[in-house]
Amino acid sequence: MRSEQPSGSDTPDHGPWRLWLGLVLVCVVLRVGMSAVHLPYLVTTVPYLVVTVGTPVAVLVGTLRHRPPHRAGWLTLAVGQLLYAVGDVLSIVDEWLSGDFLEPTPADLMYLASYVLVAAAVLIFIRRRAPGWDVPSAVDALIVAISAGLLTWVYLIQPLTADSELPMAAKLTESAYPVLDLMLLILTVRLVMGHGTRGAVLYFLLAGLTTMFTADTLYAVVGVVTGQTTFESWLDGLWMIALGLLGAAALHPGIRHFDRRTDTAIPDASPGRLGVLAVAVLMAPGLQLIQHLRHQDLSVPLATAACAVMFLLVLARMAGLVATQRRAAVTDGLTGVRNRRHFEDALTAECRRAARAGYGLGLLMIDVDHFKKINDTYGHPAGDRVLRELARRLTAGRRAGTMLARYGGEEFVALVPHLDAAELPLVAERVRQSIAELPIEVSDRALITVTASIGAAWSRGPRTEPAGLLRAADEALYAAKAAGRNRTVVAPAAHAPASAHG
Repeated sequence: MRSEQPSGSDTPDHGPWRLWLGLVLVCVVLRVGMSAVHLPYLVTTVPYLVVTVGTPVAVLVGTLRHRPPHRAGWLTLAVGQLLYAVGDVLSIVDEWLSGDFLEPTPADLMYLASYVLVAAAVLIFIRRRAPGWDVPSAVDALIVAISAGLLTWVYLIQPLTADSELPMAAKLTESAYPVLDLMLLILTVRLVMGHGTRGAVLYFLLAGLTTMFTADTLYAVVGVVTGQTTFESWLDGLWMIALGLLGAAALHPGIRHFDRRTDTAIPDASPGRLGVLAVAVLMAPGLQLIQHLRHQDLSVPLATAACAVMFLLVLARMAGLVATQRRAAVTDGLTGVRNRRHFEDALTAECRRAARAGYGLGLLMIDVDHFKKINDTYGHPAGDRVLRELARRLTAGRRAGTMLARYGGEEFVALVPHLDAAELPLVAERVRQSIAELPIEVSDRALITVTASIGAAWSRGPRTEPAGLLRAADEALYAAKAAGRNRTVVAPAAHAPASAHG
């Protein structure tokens, strides 16, 4: 084994994000406090401008300072926040000069573009953290989205579009905000419910985006209720907090590992997640009851469609949960390959088929060399990394039809049906080489070369029976270890003479 120490230091740097949040807090207090002393308009906007202009700078500085492995999402977020700051400046200038908003204003165009870019950044984070299709999280996010969309339509979009005094351009502009807010909420829910490392960065993003959605919603609700634009200082405070949290996420050193997929499976049906889904599913009938009590009945087609879609989605989630439980029963939790119980059942069934059909059946027992030394030297998390990487390599290089399983500890087994005796040594040797050819990263500072000893056994026809095949492969594995490890040994059989390869 060999280890390599990369240059540089990974000492956590918590100062910048704390200083930034302290600055944001001071600015929020100043902004809210200034509203009570009737200072000139431009003076009261200074604390707000410090935060809104400082946020894209904070995101950019954090990205360049901590150098996350994938920067596209953070740079997209920085550009989105820059456009948001430009929109704020244009809005303040417009209000200071005239106060006569003709929608869509240049500020509106900046704001709407900003929302699109922030949503794109969150989508990039999702795809980096979970490269595959995380269907359960997507279904959960869609259930929440339908519920939130129903509320948005009833209390925001419909009142805005029903106002006959507004020109069409203004209606479309004001309706675009809740739609984009809803899109961002869907992606935020999807980000939180999906796979990926937990930590301060995720929670800062969640808190920032949620606070932004809350502030936008309150702004729209106040506008609908009062019939005019509102400039309450407490709303500015909420927006400042939201922006500050987004900046803190980028300044936190955790962004170096934010894209890393977690090694711990997120519970697919945790109490918190089920609680969120229960509230979302009950929203449609609850909303219908509220509107009925207010003598403003909800549109029957709209409520029916929402309930029907969410009902079907819940059925899909139930089917997914059942499938997940079935997979968990036959899968090793650490490596993702089949577990020993499933392998033994499959071996029995495959031996019966091979005995009836007369085809050859090969079995490889693969044991990691000096695995205890890896654990003792680098720790058990490093050993877990080795096992996961070996499982990945074995899965990627396996012959079609091969079933791979973790048999116990550091030992894997591979069952290879329809195999000729002459092919068995070649298959076993390819497996050994695939393990040893590239080093494995066991920590952020160390790469080690890992080898394995392999015992192989083969049988065909009536002689194929599980216990004999397992015993022969185990004896061959013992011989490989005794001969010096990092080699393959093929057990003697009627159709496969003994041989050794090192």
